[in-house]
Amino acid sequence: MAETTAIGNIGGVHVAPRAHQHSDFVPLLLLCTPIACASLLSKFGIPGYASLGIGIAIPLMMLVLAFGMLNNCVRIEPRRLGFYCITLAVLILPQLLQAGMFSLDSLMMLAVLHIPYVLVVVRGDELVPKALTFFLYIARLLACLAVAQYFLQGIVDNALLYPIDNLLPPDFIVQGFNAQGTVSYYSTQVRATGMFMLEPSFLTQFLAVAIVAESVTTRRLWPLGLYVAGILVAHAGTGIAILLICMPFVVLLHRRWDLALLGVLAAAAVLVFGEMLGLNFIANRANEFSDPNSSGFARFVGGFYMFEEMLWPNLPRALFGYGAGAFMDYAHLFTIEVADMPVTKMIFEFGLVGAFTYFAFIFSSLFASPLPRMVSVAIALTFLLNGMYVPFSHGLALGLLVLTSTRKVQLVTSNVPARKRI
Repeated sequence: MAETTAIGNIGGVHVAPRAHQHSDFVPLLLLCTPIACASLLSKFGIPGYASLGIGIAIPLMMLVLAFGMLNNCVRIEPRRLGFYCITLAVLILPQLLQAGMFSLDSLMMLAVLHIPYVLVVVRGDELVPKALTFFLYIARLLACLAVAQYFLQGIVDNALLYPIDNLLPPDFIVQGFNAQGTVSYYSTQVRATGMFMLEPSFLTQFLAVAIVAESVTTRRLWPLGLYVAGILVAHAGTGIAILLICMPFVVLLHRRWDLALLGVLAAAAVLVFGEMLGLNFIANRANEFSDPNSSGFARFVGGFYMFEEMLWPNLPRALFGYGAGAFMDYAHLFTIEVADMPVTKMIFEFGLVGAFTYFAFIFSSLFASPLPRMVSVAIALTFLLNGMYVPFSHGLALGLLVLTSTRKVQLVTSNVPARKRI
């Protein structure tokens, strides 16, 4: 039977001191660096490559993991390594056997990006509470900065409210993201990003994951209000989508009836005061799914029309795809705008067989963490909402889920009775 260990230090829970606390530095560095790369460091680019959307986040994560291996703080997880090899074989073999062109660079980038998914940090399961606390502290900082950004506009120069975007040379800033988008087409009010996030949608997703994590590990309510405020001033719908999916399960499985009551009151407030507070963007975002000219349609709907015309009529292509890197070449030929979302890109380039294998590998890695399952669900949803090569989802997954041990442990939280992980 797998060993069961109680881990804590979330929300003030005492953790028994260990003899060599100084030895935690490198493992904690390994867990916290991907979280920082997904948030505080996400905008910083590599000169000469920043214009291509390439930042320091992924190289820095790889460098820190290499440092951890040199210090014997990282080990290979055999089962994940086997699944990783199977996934690569399923993705690569059709490229070689099926006639047609494919991008070797795209295939290699995919392979290299997912190497960290076969690694775990030694004693990572013991340090999960500290990594989660670090994540929640960053979420609170970002929420405070976002609220300040939004309400200080017109009082403080926007160049100071968005300093990274306006004061640093463009060569040092990751390009290709809507970092200073306005609330609406005719508005001058800029959406909040918490200063450090690539764009508002990433901020809302980060805070949505924080709401889920906070709700299943503590009973503190004030941080939830802070996170919600940060989401509202960002005026982006992806974080709200995560909450709509996850929070009903959090309420039911963790018996957070207080959150259900607060959710009802919040929904009523939006209905009554939404227009006055500028919250009508929530309804507008929902309408995007039926508008072919909207980003929501391009990200979540357009791909199905593309499949209907280019993929499903051809059985070999439907099963094995058009080849690595082919998506953008064909998307430009399609009459409806389609964004290269992970599901759309994987199915089109690697077919149903490749996409199923890839996401099975990803989700099996995400759900091996000792954290409550709903945290894994929330982070898994971010993989479906962002580009495959954007470091945001990978950073959250590696720092909180993937690099932690696969041993079964029980999470002990403050003011919440210890129960079997759900």
